[in-house]
Amino acid sequence: MATGDFDLSLSTLWFTKNPPALPAAIRDAGTTTHTYSWTTEQSYLGISKTLIVAIRFTDTLATTKLLLTWESSSPRKTVKAQQKHFPPPAALSEEDLLKASKTYGENIAKWAEDSVGSRVGDGECWTLIYSALSDIADTYRRVGQVPPLVSQGRTHGVMILSVSGASPGSNTGMLQLADVRRGDILELNSAHFRILESAGDVQKPVFKPGSMVSEPIKGGGERNIRMARHTAIVVGVEGDAVEVVEQNGSTIGGVGLEKYDLNTMQGGEMQIWRVVGEKYLGALEAVWEDE
Repeated sequence: MATGDFDLSLSTLWFTKNPPALPAAIRDAGTTTHTYSWTTEQSYLGISKTLIVAIRFTDTLATTKLLLTWESSSPRKTVKAQQKHFPPPAALSEEDLLKASKTYGENIAKWAEDSVGSRVGDGECWTLIYSALSDIADTYRRVGQVPPLVSQGRTHGVMILSVSGASPGSNTGMLQLADVRRGDILELNSAHFRILESAGDVQKPVFKPGSMVSEPIKGGGERNIRMARHTAIVVGVEGDAVEVVEQNGSTIGGVGLEKYDLNTMQGGEMQIWRVVGEKYLGALEAVWEDE
């Protein structure tokens, strides 16, 4: 994300459109979510308008707010703009991360396991995670508890682990060191897993209530998994492998099971995210508070 104030390209009059189209400098700075509010007032000069835009950059969770005012009779000549920039939320302690896992993790994992064999929404991988967190958030709200933070793009709370494909054994023990747990979120970026299998030794992940096990199937040879961008829900950890429930992975367009072993990772990046409470980030609101 860019630092300092953005070039708002006010001459393009993007702020007069409804809904407003964000200026190019902000669109180019990264993936965002945003909300806005309008105010219209009658003045001696005519009609005065105010637009407040709150923008969150989903990769960093930093926030920018814009305040624009102008006279509707001559917006290009009268527009005035202010910007405020807010840093990402502070890091959480190990104690807070563990508490978050105990609060949300098991419910997330069970929601995922209950979805195996179905199709969630449009069948895309990200939709599974977003639907799970949205449904669980609604349940927590109904009973007056702090809901989990719903995914902000490819950001799913707090990243607790990031590893890259490297030589075999170099990532041994990393899952345990990061304390990866059920209900965490797996994110793969340009990942490649190469699995060598001997005839009679091929293992297929099979779901059993409360766990995922491997059962032998016929075959052999080499199995390659390549994922440009992929998201899944962790339901177990076995050594250096994460067992996941995923959509549109090995089960095209539906929810199935897979296992990703760091020892077979040839390239790309694996991230593990810990889902945390909604209060970690706070609501994105189009309000302007003078300091």
